[in-house]
Amino acid sequence: MLDPAAPLPGGQRRRLVWLAIATLVVLWLARDVLAPFVIAAVLAYAFSPLIDALEVRTRLPRVLVLLALYGVTLVVIGVAVWIVSGQLIGELEELATGGAAALAETLRAVLGHDAIQIGTRRITVGEIARQLNDAIAQSLATPRDALHIAALVGDAAVQSVLVVIVSFYLLLDGERFWAFALRFLQPDQRTRAATLTARIHLVLGRWLRGQLALILLVALALYAVLGPVLHVPYALALSLVSGVLEIIPLVGPVAAAAIAGTVAFSHGGTELALVVLGVYLVVREVEDQLVMPVVIGRAVHLHPVVTIFAVLVGLSAWGVLGGLLAVPVAAALNVTLAELYPDAPRGGEP
Repeated sequence: MLDPAAPLPGGQRRRLVWLAIATLVVLWLARDVLAPFVIAAVLAYAFSPLIDALEVRTRLPRVLVLLALYGVTLVVIGVAVWIVSGQLIGELEELATGGAAALAETLRAVLGHDAIQIGTRRITVGEIARQLNDAIAQSLATPRDALHIAALVGDAAVQSVLVVIVSFYLLLDGERFWAFALRFLQPDQRTRAATLTARIHLVLGRWLRGQLALILLVALALYAVLGPVLHVPYALALSLVSGVLEIIPLVGPVAAAAIAGTVAFSHGGTELALVVLGVYLVVREVEDQLVMPVVIGRAVHLHPVVTIFAVLVGLSAWGVLGGLLAVPVAAALNVTLAELYPDAPRGGEP
């Protein structure tokens, strides 16, 4: 175990403080371009054990292993996109344009009548639906907004390419970056740092790979029920959106269930909506009680209050990206505190 009572030498402490200040200044200056590098680092961190295992098993140079894995991954993604892209794009478009009508139908059923009285003005749910549809159509038809959307798409494409390139180099030279970071510590401190980072690596690597597996499992399970069994409209789009929303702690699953429930209610009434919400509840319970302990492990478990606080701090500081990374950062801090103070209560304990 690390000894929290062992002080660092004065000169090293000052160097570490100045290094931490310089790192924070660089991160603040790079805050607008940091997102693709953070995503690339997360992906590299999650899949570095797989690359290490393949390198040992195949006895090939690491760069060849990476090129082969990237090639296979791109082929698989390309085939998947070719198979489902037509249906998925059509469903997403219909969901975007028909979502207003579904919301109006839900409001009509909840309110019990066709209008909302605000002061002296009476607003019908049909008017709400028309205004939402008009807003969507105008945003897509206006040249200025169309150019803005095109710019966003182009920026997303550039950032995606940047993520692929940066993650490749991080997977290739990750050990070199780590060796460079250890140079700032004294030899005796390097062993302690390696012990701590090994524990953090185990927990975070399991969490990251588990989250990717959960997204796929949730999307497949929901589509199998919503599509062939319940025949809910836009089943593929709803399942994919629900899987992606799994990465947003707390809020994501609730938002996914609300979207699916609204669509089900507008097309099948209260009975279908309740069944769909029940399916989401069952999937969530199976995920929490059975899948997560096996795929991710209990070591990542944090108390709900800690999770909520971490997510809110992440959202406040870094936006959506901060909210997504809040839980793994909190888990890393939990492991660090458990290593430094082994007799203190853990973050997942009451």
